[in-house]
Amino acid sequence: MKIIPKQLFKTFLISVILSIAANSIYYASMQKGADITNALTTIMEDATFLNIVIFIMSLPALFLASPVYWNNLTVRLLLYFAGSIIFIVTALSLKIQPANRVVYLLSGGIFLIVHSVFYYFTVKKARQLK
Repeated sequence: MKIIPKQLFKTFLISVILSIAANSIYYASMQKGADITNALTTIMEDATFLNIVIFIMSLPALFLASPVYWNNLTVRLLLYFAGSIIFIVTALSLKIQPANRVVYLLSGGIFLIVHSVFYYFTVKKARQLK
């Protein structure tokens, strides 16, 4: 499972791009008719920052390089998905403005979806090697 660090980095990059796009669309829909170019820099910074936080929270997935952890399904799922799921649960429980909560949930959800796709391909590849 030496591919996991590379996948984690790819997940980060793809989720940053998708988060910027999704948050820009959300902002544009909330600010109908407003000029989004002024807010685009802030959206990009915020989406990148949130994805850095989720990336750091997902670093325990690197322990899956050990076959002992990878072969235990419960531990594998916990290590792989716990960071992004905890981020989403935390975003839901914070007392923040609804608009900010949507931004947090969009970023966390996108990261989780991209991370899940990479997990699917990793498991599929591991099964083919057996």
